[in-house]
Amino acid sequence: MGSHATLDGLFPVNPALYSANEKHPYLSLNRGNWIGDVSLSQIGYNKIGLDKIFHVGLKYSGLTDLEFRSDVPQDDASANFSAYGLVLDVGIAFQHHSQSYGISISYVQFGLFTEESRGVSIDLGYSFKIKNGYSIGLVAKNFGGMTKLENNSPSMPKRFCSGLSKDFQFKNFKNSVYGSVEWNSLVSEAKVHLGNRFRWNRLNLLAGYSSSKQVVESSFGIGINFNRYQVVYGTRFGSQDLGFPKLLSIRVLMP
Repeated sequence: MGSHATLDGLFPVNPALYSANEKHPYLSLNRGNWIGDVSLSQIGYNKIGLDKIFHVGLKYSGLTDLEFRSDVPQDDASANFSAYGLVLDVGIAFQHHSQSYGISISYVQFGLFTEESRGVSIDLGYSFKIKNGYSIGLVAKNFGGMTKLENNSPSMPKRFCSGLSKDFQFKNFKNSVYGSVEWNSLVSEAKVHLGNRFRWNRLNLLAGYSSSKQVVESSFGIGINFNRYQVVYGTRFGSQDLGFPKLLSIRVLMP
């Protein structure tokens, strides 16, 4: 569906919109592949307590079969290596009347060949529910720093996102429309995200469209609720022909 500042969930872009059941915590498990065949694994735990929502999450991404070669053509690689990224985050969200606030603090570590870098980042979020099903959201992400990777410290891509959404409630189903604009410190052009979530009985249908100056992406997903369990599968298509990201998500309502 894209990165939306008004979309709630177990792993939302906006830390003000962590979701949780009032009586039981949620456990979420995600597994899939991203652009360039990067493997993704994610686990999260959300719980309500003291009129707040607490979140703990762990995300791992990895890429194997990388080859080191010189600038001279050769049949076999000089060496094979891998790259990985690890993020451990804790967050809290609370609501005051129609306004929600959230903060997330993450420990970040990634490695490339024999080098590693570590750091800490902070995300801030805000959401306001207006009348007639409208909501607005603001997000600022990745404020922090990293240790040196060989000679230089990597820069965190600072992200700013603002969005508007509208909920349509009908007799037998609910539909939500999302629109967001994202600015990234590493990219000169803004990125526009459009999304739609349709919910009927136990069925969820998801669709998204993202566009920047040189990249266009679309995504589709389907989810089914089984009382204590929810299963969601999604895929994304992009104009850069770097593969087809796929993600399977399982949410469990804990005792």
